[in-house]
Amino acid sequence: MKRVTALILATLMLVMIFSGCQKSDSSSSTTSTGSSESSASTTSSESSASATSDESSDSNPYAEKITFTVYSLDDSDDFMNWPLVKEAKEKFNFDFTIQQVAWDNWDETTRTLAATDSLPEVLAWYNLQYSEYKSWSLQGVLKALPDDMSSYPNLQKLMDEHDIFNKLKIDGKLYAFPKINNNNPYNNYTPYLFINRNDWASEMGKNFSPVEKMSWEEFVSYLKEIKEKDPAGLGDKLVPLDPENGGLDWYTLVSMWNPYLNSYKKDSSGKYVWGADDPSSLVGIQKIKELYDAGLLAKDSYADKMESGQERFLAGRSAILSGPYGPSLLQDTVYAGLKSNDSSVTEEDLNLLAITIDGKYPVQEITDWWAAFAFSNKCSDEQMNRFLAVGNWLLDEEQIEKYAYGIPGEDWTKSDSGEIMLNYNSEDTIPGASKAYIKDQALFQKFFILEGLDIWLPGNPNVSDYLVNDCYKTFLKTQEEAPDFTPHDYDYDFFSGTYKDQYGTLTDQIQAAVIQAVVSDDPEQTWNQFLNDNRATAQLVIDELNSALAK
Repeated sequence: MKRVTALILATLMLVMIFSGCQKSDSSSSTTSTGSSESSASTTSSESSASATSDESSDSNPYAEKITFTVYSLDDSDDFMNWPLVKEAKEKFNFDFTIQQVAWDNWDETTRTLAATDSLPEVLAWYNLQYSEYKSWSLQGVLKALPDDMSSYPNLQKLMDEHDIFNKLKIDGKLYAFPKINNNNPYNNYTPYLFINRNDWASEMGKNFSPVEKMSWEEFVSYLKEIKEKDPAGLGDKLVPLDPENGGLDWYTLVSMWNPYLNSYKKDSSGKYVWGADDPSSLVGIQKIKELYDAGLLAKDSYADKMESGQERFLAGRSAILSGPYGPSLLQDTVYAGLKSNDSSVTEEDLNLLAITIDGKYPVQEITDWWAAFAFSNKCSDEQMNRFLAVGNWLLDEEQIEKYAYGIPGEDWTKSDSGEIMLNYNSEDTIPGASKAYIKDQALFQKFFILEGLDIWLPGNPNVSDYLVNDCYKTFLKTQEEAPDFTPHDYDYDFFSGTYKDQYGTLTDQIQAAVIQAVVSDDPEQTWNQFLNDNRATAQLVIDELNSALAK
């Protein structure tokens, strides 16, 4: 038994379930056992009785059954058997299917479907680009949300509290409902996260804290020591440092020196310049080349695909994993992944490294949002209204409690004073356990509202005190000591122009150029060649930005 205080309303925050993003592989292998099915049956019976009663009334807004398709990254074989899903489907008299697409093909596939007017009714839009959002809205690819959202008070509350909704309006209409990225109640920073195999460090005689502070120079020295001592006995298979996406994320490491590597920034005179052209880009490239030449990165990682680095780490080949991990991914993907490959791994076998550059922690301002749901022109008013009703319901306190704790009366009870009693252990919620649905139901919320229960909710069994509090929370607070803070330019985000829309980011080109420079014999010459080849294109964007936005 575990007693927790249900301070739901006081502590409710909105969490980033992906990171951006929660990976489908952390949920797709789960199963619902007899226990959950029995409980779900009880819940379903109650919901069915309520629905039957409602249907006898002419005022029932859900008398007509609604079906639709959701375009999304994620799917699960057991999805429809989860208690909260079954309850919602019966309460709101609807059904849906999932049109799944892989992240590697997300941009290409989504654009193809939009161009051919083939998007399904609902789009879970994980990589919303403002220029595409604007053009698809004006072209009629997307359907506007209702002007009056008062029927959905939980959604309306988000709209009232965050200016992003006004910024996304096109000719006074809202064509997407953004995911509010307010998942961090402790600071406003997006960190550069380094997850360390602390058990390997202990084998090397290190006594690291849950958050170990290091300068970049100390970090490099530690990586070299890992390679030399090989604490896991991996030999040539050992990788001291693995960015999540391998070589594709080398440019993310370079961003520690130049956060505007893939964007444009204002100089001291208020004029826009091309971020990649800043001398700090080459400094970062040279730092990463030192790692590569010293054999501290996977030797063939220049050819990596998405998540290759993560796969090596979870397979026990890497000492340190870097990436944009929040608490849920740190626990659900990283720890759970390691545990599934090696049952002896414990949470305390992981810790976080807080790395400084010239005495400061490189951090970037968290944006208000990163994803959204939207409706295609094929979506009827009835389908949209039913979807919004479900999303609004999922943000009710009562449903949030079910999402966090499981089935009321079976998985947990609440006293008159607001205390919650859980009748299971946190281990019961892991994939394959009898109550795995408690964790898995997060996926349902993602489909509908791209919001979910905050990981900081007291007593949430889906998170651990060590990984969330000792590691992640402490990590965030540590960075507040000496941040090298990069503010976010919302004016740039919401400006749409011919050249900015086309060349506002050159992600693929910059990723490739960083890789080429790192593996080359002359990184300075290689990088300068890239700049020279693309400077004229960048200047088109600069001129357009300065004409519209420069002060």
